[in-house]
Amino acid sequence: MGNVFGFMRLLPVLLLSLSAVIWADTLPRIEGENVLGKKVVLPDAASGHPAILIAGFSHASEGQVKAWAARLDREFPDQAAVTVYPMAVLEAVPRLVRGMASHGIKSGTPKEQRDRFLLIYHKEAELKTTAEFSAPDDAYVLLIDGSGVIQWRFHGPVSDAAVMQLQTEVHSVK
Repeated sequence: MGNVFGFMRLLPVLLLSLSAVIWADTLPRIEGENVLGKKVVLPDAASGHPAILIAGFSHASEGQVKAWAARLDREFPDQAAVTVYPMAVLEAVPRLVRGMASHGIKSGTPKEQRDRFLLIYHKEAELKTTAEFSAPDDAYVLLIDGSGVIQWRFHGPVSDAAVMQLQTEVHSVK
């Protein structure tokens, strides 16, 4: 009888833990291509280790995305441990100018980021919902764990305070 009562005391904790797993906010499957033309699927590409996604949804967000990417490349130089994926979300860009926009992004991407800088042409609405989109010209930063669960969100320009928060979260995810 003692085991039954022990189980009954643990039942609320087990249910709460199970509901956290069921309701965890997971990154939707997003297919894009890096600026070298190779297909990349997230969160699959980051499976098994944390990844940081930096999404820009407008031309005006480009400066913030680049600043975040440069800073995070310095903060997390071991891409095997934490991969940083800068992303330009181009679904809303008219097809007539999409090629020019892609070419400009490709030519302006530093060599060390070309295999990770992603061009996203689909699922913009899902990505905006996931990023909790509210300001079109901001960069959106998401930290996902090795299974694609979102652990941290931020939007806006890079700052020391935001980077410190992100570092703390990355170290708790590892």
